[in-house]
Amino acid sequence: MNNSRLRLPSVLAALVLLLVSSFSVRADAGAAFLRDLHEFRVNNFMALSNYYRYSATNDAAAEAAIKELMGEATRNLQAVSESGANVLTADQVASLRSEFGTFSELMAQNVSDVTEIGYPDLRLVGEMANQAVTLSNVAQELYAQARDSSQTPVKPEVETARSASVLMAQMLSRYAARSYSPVTQTFQGASGLAPLDEQARELDKLIGEFVTSTGQGNLRGTAVEIKTKWGFIRDSYINYNKQNVVFVIERYSRSILEELNAAVSSLQNA
Repeated sequence: MNNSRLRLPSVLAALVLLLVSSFSVRADAGAAFLRDLHEFRVNNFMALSNYYRYSATNDAAAEAAIKELMGEATRNLQAVSESGANVLTADQVASLRSEFGTFSELMAQNVSDVTEIGYPDLRLVGEMANQAVTLSNVAQELYAQARDSSQTPVKPEVETARSASVLMAQMLSRYAARSYSPVTQTFQGASGLAPLDEQARELDKLIGEFVTSTGQGNLRGTAVEIKTKWGFIRDSYINYNKQNVVFVIERYSRSILEELNAAVSSLQNA
């Protein structure tokens, strides 16, 4: 009898430890799932931006970047499909795979056209641009559902930074479309999207919120740096001008994306 009493606290302690460990594993899986789904959206838009540059310049570096980014997006999707978070149904994952498959096929065909023929098929490029938006919208819906249904707490600063990242990547793809092609409406994938200047004002708000949310913490310097870089190119997005040097806009936009990504990593590890 005494031995049973002595064993009871040990059993209870083991059960508590098991539950804590289980919650921790689920939380880690949920955080990784949301990270991969977010990066999936950004990588697709960045591949699109590089395609526009490649279509106009036949730049080998742009072509290599497309392959790398599409590869990253494929790995993101695979990780989402194999995630242990268990927050999406098989049909939802299949839907995302299908939309990405369409986008990938269009990207491959459009890159091939530029490589083999020397110029793009504007109809297919327009389809690809619109498919990128459709794909991002589907991923965003699944991200929101996964975030709301999972046991993973997401810091508000992380959500703000991620929202800013996706918007920045999408805006860059639209800016590249306007800069590298005379047929801007065909390339922009503008169906259902707010005008670029309105998106820029929305990004302005998100970056302002992110700067405010960091307060005087360790990321204050990074947040201010992001705001400074955005201030340098903000007017170029709001008042598009062909005279603007596109590679400068691209460089600053990419730098903002890198710093936002680094900030999210720091916040999650804190």
